[in-house]
Amino acid sequence: MRELDFKTIREEWMHLHLDDGTVIRFKSVLTRVFDTGQRDPLGEVIYRIDSQNVVVARAPDELKGPPSEFVPPIQEIAKKKKPTAVKIRAIVGDEWNEYELEDGSRIKIRTIITKVLRLDGYFDAYGNPIYVIQSQMVVAT
Repeated sequence: MRELDFKTIREEWMHLHLDDGTVIRFKSVLTRVFDTGQRDPLGEVIYRIDSQNVVVARAPDELKGPPSEFVPPIQEIAKKKKPTAVKIRAIVGDEWNEYELEDGSRIKIRTIITKVLRLDGYFDAYGNPIYVIQSQMVVAT
């Protein structure tokens, strides 16, 4: 595989409006792109990508609590108490992110949100509940 440099053309925030009144700002940020050297049946390059998700919650006051000093891994939390699944009421700004690769070609990525979990009893530095966003990345050329 060969790593390719890239330039960001478009990378927007998505807003998840949850049934519990919280609004989550979510962004997938592309960090690496690799040309795998393989082609799909239509002859298009198959890329491998790495990305990071940025998640920021803004919860109503009734859900807030004192900031947690320590948040254990979700696997440990789930053993003690199952995270609460929170229904997504609406998604705003569900757009494709677009990047130009060093060879002039372009790729687009889009994050599909599959589930939102709230870790009850755990709070960020601002007192908002901590959420886990389960998602799947889609890549298009």
